[in-house]
Amino acid sequence: MAAGLPGATTSVGSQIGRYFSLASLLPSLLFVTWIVALQGAVNQPLGKFSLTGLKTALSDWSPTKIGLVVGAALVLGFAVHPLMYATTQLLEGYWGPRPFAVRLATMLALRHRGRQLRLEHRAADLEVQADDQLDEIILSRMPHKDRTGLSDEQLRTVLADKRETERLLPSGAAVYGLIMAREAIQKVLDSSMPKAADRMLPTRLGNVLRRIEDSVGQSYELPLVRIAPHLTMVAAPNRAAYINDTREQMDIAIRLTFYGLAAAVVTTVWMLGSGWWLFLGLLPYAFAYIAYRGAIAAASAWGAAVKTAMDLDRFALYDAIHVDWPTDTRAERRRNEKLMNALLGTPGASVTYVRPKKP
Repeated sequence: MAAGLPGATTSVGSQIGRYFSLASLLPSLLFVTWIVALQGAVNQPLGKFSLTGLKTALSDWSPTKIGLVVGAALVLGFAVHPLMYATTQLLEGYWGPRPFAVRLATMLALRHRGRQLRLEHRAADLEVQADDQLDEIILSRMPHKDRTGLSDEQLRTVLADKRETERLLPSGAAVYGLIMAREAIQKVLDSSMPKAADRMLPTRLGNVLRRIEDSVGQSYELPLVRIAPHLTMVAAPNRAAYINDTREQMDIAIRLTFYGLAAAVVTTVWMLGSGWWLFLGLLPYAFAYIAYRGAIAAASAWGAAVKTAMDLDRFALYDAIHVDWPTDTRAERRRNEKLMNALLGTPGASVTYVRPKKP
C-alpha cells in the first residue's frame, strides 16, 4: 500500500494548487511520515526503541492510514504556512531588537566578517604566488642582455605585460592550481557575502540575500528592495515565471529546513530513553542542514533571475510608470534618483511624465 501514498498526495495537491502542494504539502508530508515512523519505533515518549515496530510502521499502509497521514500533512501545511515568512526572516538573521538577540547576531556577523577577511587575504596571497611563479618562468627564458639596463620599475612593467601571455602557454600550467584556488575563493566572496562590512548578517542565507539586495539594480540607481514589486508586475512572462520558480525552490528548501529542525527536536525528546538510538535525531538535523544549503543555492539562482529581469525589463517598468527612456546609463542614474524619491513619497520629489505612444 506504500505505492498509494504518492498518488494520494498528488491527487490532493492538484486540488489545492500547484504552489501549495510543492511548497507546503510535501515538506509537511515528510514530517508526518517521520513522526509515524518514530511512533512505530518508540511506542511512547522515553520508551525503548523497537526495530520491528519501525519496519511495521513503514511497511503497513492501509487506505485509512494513508488518508490520515495525508490529511494530517495537509492540516499541518495550512497551519504552518503563515509562519514561513517569520521562519525565512529567522534563517536570514533578523532576530529582533532584544539585547541578547542583538549580541548573538553581532557575534555571528563578526565571525562571517572575519571569514570574509581571511578569504580576501588568501585570494590576494594566491594571486601574488601565481605572479611570482610566472615571473620566475619568464625570467628563466629572458636573455641576460634584455634585462641589462632595465630599472626595477621597468622590469616589473615588462613582467606584468608578459604574465597574461605566459598563463596561456604550456609552462603556465604550473600556476593553474593557484589560479583555480583563487577563483574558487573569489566566487564565494562574490556570491555569498555583501561587500560592505556593516551590511554583514549572522547567517549564510542572510548574507547571500543581502548581497543580492545590495548589488542588483545599483548600476541603474534602482534599489531592488524598493523596486522588486514593480519589476515583477511588468517582467516578461517567461522571466516572471522563472523568478517564481526559483523563489518556490527557495521556499521549499526553507520549509524542509524548518521541518527537519522540528523533527530533530521531536526525535531527541521522544527517544531520550532509547540509549544509543538517540543519535537517530542527527538524521533529521543533517537533513535540515542539507536543505539549508539548498536554500542558499536557490537564493543565488533567484538573485540571478531577478538581475536578468532588472537588466531586460526595466524599460517596461519605465513605460508602466510613464517616464521617458534615458539616453545613457549616466542619465538613467540621475533620473532614477528622482524616481525613487517619488516612489518613496518624498515631499517635493518630481519626475517628468511622458504620454504613452498610441499603437
